[in-house]
Amino acid sequence: MNPTDSPHQDWQAEALWQALTPLLPGISIEVLARTASTNSALLERVRQQTQQGSEARYGRRAHDMLPCLLVAEHQTHGRGRQGRAWLSSPGASLTFSLGLPMELSDWSGLSLAIGCAIADALEPAAALGGQALPRLQLKWPNDLWLDGRKLGGILIETVPAGAQRMAIIGVGLNIHRLAAAEDSHGSTAFNTGFAALEELDPSLDAPAVLARIAPAMARCLVDFPQGGFAGWLAAYARRDLTLGQAVSAGSLEGTSRGVSADGCLLLETTQGLQSVSAGEVSLRLSGPSSPSPLTT
Repeated sequence: MNPTDSPHQDWQAEALWQALTPLLPGISIEVLARTASTNSALLERVRQQTQQGSEARYGRRAHDMLPCLLVAEHQTHGRGRQGRAWLSSPGASLTFSLGLPMELSDWSGLSLAIGCAIADALEPAAALGGQALPRLQLKWPNDLWLDGRKLGGILIETVPAGAQRMAIIGVGLNIHRLAAAEDSHGSTAFNTGFAALEELDPSLDAPAVLARIAPAMARCLVDFPQGGFAGWLAAYARRDLTLGQAVSAGSLEGTSRGVSADGCLLLETTQGLQSVSAGEVSLRLSGPSSPSPLTT
């Protein structure tokens, strides 16, 4: 391997593996200096394993559907929701994907629950003190915001794997603010208008953030098949960025009334309460004080 292809940060992979193994037995942890997309890499592994039935890339055995946490210090062709570019800059962001088999009859609300788990791990309830609102909020259906600006996002994809189905949960978070010069030459999709976790806690770096949120995500994924999103309703409501605000969702306009137990956006319109399911629309904050539309 070329030395430039080796990871530059100390990810404490052994300690992270010890924390995750009781929750996700058999998990492997891989850290790459650079890859196109961690989600795409894990999806391709599953497709090769299930279609070819032979030795797979990256040394993983055919039909080996054990969980895998894949981290990239620099992601060159990451994907956000609806195919949007989601790139990263080494050291300034955290990009990773967690792949695991999941048997779910209803996947609704999974991205919302994962968002809650991440936010609660980074800003525990005990740290809120007397704050009226948490600084970390969630914007339906898959964005994390800090102090009114987008911090990162979640992308969940699934793929058949024999008799099972693999879920690939991709996460991208800004860790440090980027200088304007870094933003302008196209090497990253994170720009100066976005928030960074150093604003919440200056001591955080990407490995420390991963050590906090990966176990929280794993616990969420273990519990979700039993209770679905309903168990996360209260946690989501505490961090709901658009609750009570005028919003537009596709052709619908109205006031956000939170989300339902199945993860749908509840929109009060002139025609009554409408339920909007994830994946159908982009959500835009509206109102005279809002800047240009902000899509999820």
